[in-house]
Amino acid sequence: MKKPARLTFLIAAVLAVFVFLLAETVVVKIKTTSLRRDPKFTAPIVAAIKAGDSLEKLEARDGWVKVKTKAGVVGWLHSTAVESKKLGLLAMDKTMKTQASAGEVALAAKGFNKQVEDKYRAGNAAADFAAVDAMEKVRPTPAEVEAFMKEGKLGEFGGSR
Repeated sequence: MKKPARLTFLIAAVLAVFVFLLAETVVVKIKTTSLRRDPKFTAPIVAAIKAGDSLEKLEARDGWVKVKTKAGVVGWLHSTAVESKKLGLLAMDKTMKTQASAGEVALAAKGFNKQVEDKYRAGNAAADFAAVDAMEKVRPTPAEVEAFMKEGKLGEFGGSR
């Protein structure tokens, strides 16, 4: 390999690493959501996204985040559905470093996670979770969501974005 070609390759490799390090990754923090073609709740859905999916953040605008999936699908999610991927933590003695997702930090602050939920359910066998379980199964159609938003003057229909 000639010296100019090596230099070009080296510069390209350094730039690629630099771009990779600058690319922000976000993680879906809600159970399921829809990746939309445009930054609107009523825009056509281009993909289904689930909790824990890692996405490359491309742009942010008016409460929406443009992302790209690992499969290369590009679309928009509302910013409340995602969070930055990792937070660096430093132990009290400043010798041990670790990482936790923003969701794990939020759940720890609330004291709620899957193990806590399971323990609560086990200790409260008489509690009726049927209403919560039923609510989790409700899947409004896009037309129902749009009608609700229009009636309430929400989002692009007159309210906050």
